Amino acid sequence: MDGQRKAILGLSLILLGSLSAIAATSQSAEEDPAAPTAERKTLTVAVVSSNSTFADPDANIQHFEQLVQEAVSKGARLVCFPELALISYDCHLKEALQVAEEIPGPSTQKLADIARRHKAYLSVGMAEKDGQQYYIAQALVGPQGYMGKYRKHHPTRPERASGISAGKEFPVFDVEGFKLGINICADGRHHDTIEALKRKGVDVIHHPHGNFYDPDGEGMGFGKNAEEWTRGKTVYFVPRATFSRAYILINNSAGDTPRSNGLNRFTSGALVIDPLGQVIARTQQNDRQEKMVIATLKKPLSQIIPPFEIERLERNGYEKK
Repeated sequence: MDGQRKAILGLSLILLGSLSAIAATSQSAEEDPAAPTAERKTLTVAVVSSNSTFADPDANIQHFEQLVQEAVSKGARLVCFPELALISYDCHLKEALQVAEEIPGPSTQKLADIARRHKAYLSVGMAEKDGQQYYIAQALVGPQGYMGKYRKHHPTRPERASGISAGKEFPVFDVEGFKLGINICADGRHHDTIEALKRKGVDVIHHPHGNFYDPDGEGMGFGKNAEEWTRGKTVYFVPRATFSRAYILINNSAGDTPRSNGLNRFTSGALVIDPLGQVIARTQQNDRQEKMVIATLKKPLSQIIPPFEIERLERNGYEKK
């Protein structure tokens, strides 16, 4: 009996040692820095619905720095402003285009200085003059300076009548490991713009607007406040988000902007839609005041999309981001 007990005890010790080794190996695998969790990235964004002074870039830059400071204090690394925010949007742009400037130029340098001071990235709407051509553009600056610009591909009829030309390129920018693309306002009514960004594999799209207050629904149906405007935008932006499998950051100008011969009134509004088509942040106030929403974006998509859906997407030709 003593011999049998010793044999059993010895076998038990061997099994215990083997189990400990397996557990240690499993733990090492979980802590392996090369594991998929190590590749996960996040980017916190502020999508701003701002009010601008008409045709006064310097006044707007000064105001924007206050908004950037607020956004950064809430953890934002990318701060997004509306279409033509630097001069305020106007349908008939001939007056506003008098302050159009080169990109890069004096204003992008001032914006880059703000980005450097606050260690953030800024996407700001501008009127661009390039020789005899004018564009509705979105300039991107970061802590290291000017990064590039996007020109609106589909100017509206009044914009074209004012002398605005159409952009031809779809640049992609790296913002802390996230591939950022841009569309502007009416670009969202055309499929070629989202197709181009999908082909480029963007992770996030900034889509700024300049939409007017429409209390009676007699204009373009933009609504009378931030709640109505953001609710309306989900109708055609949710399909664009799921098609491109990208986050979309959508914003509009806020409040009233006096100009020399009238008053431009904007609905306000900002929202973020994720690659599943879910609205993860939205202004819902029943007014037209300035507002910003903060959201944290994640990649790869496996962080928010279940494995079986990723497998289905890959079978249909989707490439992992």
